[in-house]
Amino acid sequence: MPQTPDPPTARELKLIYAAAAPHIQRVIALGMATGARIGPSELFRLRWTDVDTKEAILRMPQAAKGARSEAREVPLRRDILSLLRRWEKQDGIAGCPWVIHYRGKPLRSISRAWHNALRRAGIARRMRPYDLRHGFASRALDNAADLKCVAEIMGHANEKMIVRFYRHTSAKQRRKAVEAAPTLGLE
Repeated sequence: MPQTPDPPTARELKLIYAAAAPHIQRVIALGMATGARIGPSELFRLRWTDVDTKEAILRMPQAAKGARSEAREVPLRRDILSLLRRWEKQDGIAGCPWVIHYRGKPLRSISRAWHNALRRAGIARRMRPYDLRHGFASRALDNAADLKCVAEIMGHANEKMIVRFYRHTSAKQRRKAVEAAPTLGLE
């Protein structure tokens, strides 16, 4: 089984975002801020009627993976709210119901646009749009988020999924773990 690529670093995110087409910028921002499944199972189904900027919540459509409800509530960060308000205004003028779209049409795939953004950003390593979801989990946990809350936000009933598949560590964290052990006293 091939190893899952590491999620984008903060530096890589800035580079990709700056090089990306507007619909890919939306995917990057919402993928990293909500942990949504990138693609037609969740994020690409999101409509403006699912977004409540006053209450700072979006109702993320649930993927058909045994979910108990059609949508889950995901709190929205302040920095994402300002982007959403701007996008909602633009899309309202254009009459587009979709949050993620290309020229007013819903998306099924962003593969070509994603790879073009990576190329323009100068990023040669393997990175998938789905790695944004992994990035959300890893960054949230790195910053002391509750594991159960992260699992619920991402649409998982079991926290073990987060630890097993979505939690990535950095070289700096691994170094810190090794240095945390007591000295061996061999010298």
